[in-house]
Parts: sequence; structure tokens; C-alpha cells
Amino acid sequence: MATYHTTAEQQQQLLSEGFTLLPNAIAPDLLLRWQKIARDLESKAVAAEEAGNPRHGACVINDQASARLIRQDDILGEDHDATLELLACPAMIAVARELCGRGVVPMQADILYKHQHPFPDIAWHQGAPHPRGFPYLNVGVYLDDADANDGCLRYVPGTQGTLQDICTLAESSGWEPPGMVEQPAKAGDILVQDMMVLHGSPPKRSAGVRRTIYVEYRPVFGIEESAVQSDKWKELRKRLMGLVVRRADSNDWPAEWDSALPMDLGCDEEEVAAILSLREPPIPAVYCPHFPPHSIETNDYPVPSDLRQR
Repeated sequence: MATYHTTAEQQQQLLSEGFTLLPNAIAPDLLLRWQKIARDLESKAVAAEEAGNPRHGACVINDQASARLIRQDDILGEDHDATLELLACPAMIAVARELCGRGVVPMQADILYKHQHPFPDIAWHQGAPHPRGFPYLNVGVYLDDADANDGCLRYVPGTQGTLQDICTLAESSGWEPPGMVEQPAKAGDILVQDMMVLHGSPPKRSAGVRRTIYVEYRPVFGIEESAVQSDKWKELRKRLMGLVVRRADSNDWPAEWDSALPMDLGCDEEEVAAILSLREPPIPAVYCPHFPPHSIETNDYPVPSDLRQR
């Protein structure tokens, strides 16, 4: 298989605007595999919740109609083979190699499930504030289409450099701040964003669920720079990257970077068990800090007025 490359335009857009789209980046067979896994995880999580035995990493919410999964964390622990296959595919290796750079490691991988209103809108926020010495990326792998005007991601380009006044923005402009860009995506696309770019997504209007795998990438130097996670946690992420590179096409990974990865890796099962044994919280995202949290409401934000009437 030919080596995947991001374009100069995509690289520049990520740097200047804080996000970029890689269309048709995931091979059809891998996409189908993950669509099935996501469906199965949702069924298992809802059944476990209804039985009073919630599954680790599953966030299930209830309304009068049904229980619905909105997030499944730690997909490495749910299906490590499929997760490693995804991280080692040409497009994801290209994101790690070309957009994050030397020393890159995957920090976490989760699936978000976005259901039809009233489940849920994602208010304006900035992910993981951090020193800006090294890249810190959130990479969305789309398992379903995210159409325009149907709750797809919205960005305010160029806001990734500093923390923004989210409360004032939400109160004055709702979902339409100056310069806002709506970014639709198709199943199989990858949407890469700087963790700190201001983003959110209005309610989903159409029926059904939209599933997106999110993978965080960061160079180990950035982990050290923020000093939030421990050295042991960082070293385990290097071992995870070693598993990924071991699966990837050798032509897709710079040979001169190999020396930064562990050379004593055992079998996948043993390594993954060790990685999952040490859980440390991520840097939290920043929302409008009004009390109660995320409580800004106007006629059209976060729920548009026409949906409030339904």
C-alpha cells in the first residue's frame, strides 16, 4: 500500500486555523470493522446499564424513551487488536508523523456517540490548555456522516493560541461568532484539530446516531512540558506507540525515530494489560465557567429556538 501523506495546504491550515480535514482517509474494510464494533459496544453498554451493572468507560444517559450511550472511553481495552490496526493504518501514521512529529505517542482513544436532540449539544470549549511548545492534537475518525446544519463541528479559526472569553462569546453570538466555520465530514474522513482551538457542536437534528473515534496525539516532550501525567504513564504511552509502529508498514515510519521507542516489547496482550493498568486523568477542557457549569443560555444557544418548541 502506498504511503499516505498530508498535503502542504492541510498542514498549513492546521497551524493557522487550528483544524484540517483529511477526506476518505480510512480504508473501507477498516471503516466497516469499526462501525460494527461501535454498534456492539453501544448494545453492550445499554444492556449493562439496564441490568444495573455499568461497564467501565461507558457513559449512558436515560430519558423517558430509552437509555443511550454517549461515550465509550478506553477502546484499547475493548478491542486492542482493532485499535492497534486503526492507529497503524497509513492515514493515522501520517497524522502522527507529519502533523505531530518526532516523539509522538497516542494518549487516549475513545468513541463519542451523538444522538438526535435532546442528546446532546456540545457547548463552546477549548480542550486541554497547555504550553504551546509542542503539538497536541485531537484526531476524529468519522464512522458516520456529519452533515452541515445537523450538529457537525463548528470552529472559530485561529483561537488555538490562547484561552478565549467563552462566556462573552456564547452570550453575545451563540452559535454564530465572527469567523465561525462549520465543518461537515463523511464516514471514513479524519478531522484533525489543535486541542485548544475553540469548537463545539449544536444539537443533531436528524434521527440516528453519529459515532466518532477520538484519538489524542502528543510528543512525549509535550507531556513532560505540561507535567500533568507521571513518567511511568508517559513511558507506557511510548510502549503503546511501539506496538503501533510494529504493526505499521516500515516504509511509513522514519527509521531514525525507532531509537526513541522501547526495543523490549512483549506480546500485544501483555503490553496492553500493562498500559491499561495505570490510568491517569487527562488535562480537562475549558468551558464557560459560569455556575452551574456550561449554563449560558440564549434564545438560540445552546439549543436553537425552533428545537425548544418541539
